[in-house]
Amino acid sequence: MIRRFFVLTFLGAIILTNSFAQTSYKVNLLFNIDFPDQVTIENDKFILNGEGSYIQGVHKLFACGLYVKEKSDDPVKIIYSEDTKILELVVTTTQFQSQKTIDEIKNLHEENKDLLKKGEITTLISNVKNADVALPSNFVESVNFFEKAFDGANRGNTDDYHGYIEEFIQLFEEKNLLEDHYRLTFLGENRVIIYKNSQKVMDVQDKAFPKALFNIFIGNDATNKRLKGNLLHTAS
Repeated sequence: MIRRFFVLTFLGAIILTNSFAQTSYKVNLLFNIDFPDQVTIENDKFILNGEGSYIQGVHKLFACGLYVKEKSDDPVKIIYSEDTKILELVVTTTQFQSQKTIDEIKNLHEENKDLLKKGEITTLISNVKNADVALPSNFVESVNFFEKAFDGANRGNTDDYHGYIEEFIQLFEEKNLLEDHYRLTFLGENRVIIYKNSQKVMDVQDKAFPKALFNIFIGNDATNKRLKGNLLHTAS
């Protein structure tokens, strides 16, 4: 009986991990994402509450779609709801990178200039293709971006869960590719599971951190008011 319990629990964990991590998205010509009006996960339907892009400077850093069981324009109701909520986040520019990747790309750019002088065009073209970044001097640095976002959206009250913030930021340490898909699955108000391109990368059971994460997008001090309005379907 005990063995059967653990087997069922293990299988349940596998189903949960796989079931929330399937959709992929394409960036259109305007660097937006066309989110469907509804997603079905394990026969459970979620409807699109709102969608929008996070714009900083000339870049649309990422697009978001918020899926809920029942539509609402009340952020408090959504954040504290016991229902599952899903926030889709899709990278829409390769200019959103960690400092490590920025340094690597800039070094590659300097190498490319030397290759150009030497006439080694084949290697230069290969480097440009691999870098996949059009403007090597025009970046938004991901660590600084998220540190400011968490701090501002939570009024600096992040000491109790700063370790989770660091873990979250590390998800963006490797090179961010166009259409990288992060699915933030909020199970009630006390747990968040994060998938990257269908792979489970973070699982936090803590009441404060999921709320702090949601605050970035739809909290009272959300980092981008336009995106908040779009997710809540209240933007004019």
